[in-house]
Amino acid sequence: MSFTIDIQPHFDFKVIRITNNDSNVYLDIVSKGGLLNSWVQPMGSEQFDVIDGNDLSMGWMDFESTGFKSAKMNPFCCRLNEGKYDHNASGYKIEKFYLQKHAIHGLLYDEVFEVEKTEMDDQSASVWLLYHYQKKDAGFPFDYQIKLKWTFWKDNKIVVATEITNNENFDIPMVDGWHPYFKIAESIDDCTLQFMNKGLLAYDAELIPTNEILPNHDYENGKILKETNLDNFFLIDANNPTCVLENTKYKVVITPDYNYPYLQIYTPPHRKSIAIENLSGAPDCFNNKMGLHIMQPHEIWILNTQYQLFYK
Repeated sequence: MSFTIDIQPHFDFKVIRITNNDSNVYLDIVSKGGLLNSWVQPMGSEQFDVIDGNDLSMGWMDFESTGFKSAKMNPFCCRLNEGKYDHNASGYKIEKFYLQKHAIHGLLYDEVFEVEKTEMDDQSASVWLLYHYQKKDAGFPFDYQIKLKWTFWKDNKIVVATEITNNENFDIPMVDGWHPYFKIAESIDDCTLQFMNKGLLAYDAELIPTNEILPNHDYENGKILKETNLDNFFLIDANNPTCVLENTKYKVVITPDYNYPYLQIYTPPHRKSIAIENLSGAPDCFNNKMGLHIMQPHEIWILNTQYQLFYK
């Protein structure tokens, strides 16, 4: 068999390692948060991890303070203004994590998913993870289920499908996204970022959208990231949704489906990696409605994105 899947208990969660036996490249999927924590390539006698993931040697630790690395953002993404929103004539306030006065990055990033099943053939290997959210936060008192399918393909491509099911007999608001950090060198300064977009969303000083869309053409032909600092939200060109991060050795291609029409890019101060985040809706989407998906009773909503690594 071309792949192996090894599931190991680790503190209060599991680490699922999927290995391509032909190339010795492996992924680590973590059941806590359902996230991709490593994508390791052999480099002679050494190994190179394309994902700037979390140090889990001592357990989950303080995930929030280290940048929400690889987090699943759901049922809202980025910032929610003071954690407040209205839905169906009722007001709600999120209880979970706040950065300054705003709730950020949703409710599921540290929940433990059940490993539902695995599957392998000569071309790919997959793991399904399941979490049932049952009104845990008073600010989101709705019942829904989320299933993740991580698939590792033989051509060094990762596809992650998110399937969300509204278990309620009424509609609920929903936004979904991923927060991976990619690293293809010691610094991002000599890396090039390229993608097409239909504009950049303006933020206020607290990174809450003003709802103004500004024209942006900086990345259409690729731009070297040296001296570039980003914490910005872009509207993807639906006809060309790919985002490419590359240098002289590697090229990472991120390709979302139509349900992720937005891209948040963040360069952390250490500049060792870059967050390239596929999002279904804008920051503060529960209030500004930009990309907000209203899930109908018992609706199933499926979103896909993929990452592929090429060697030069």
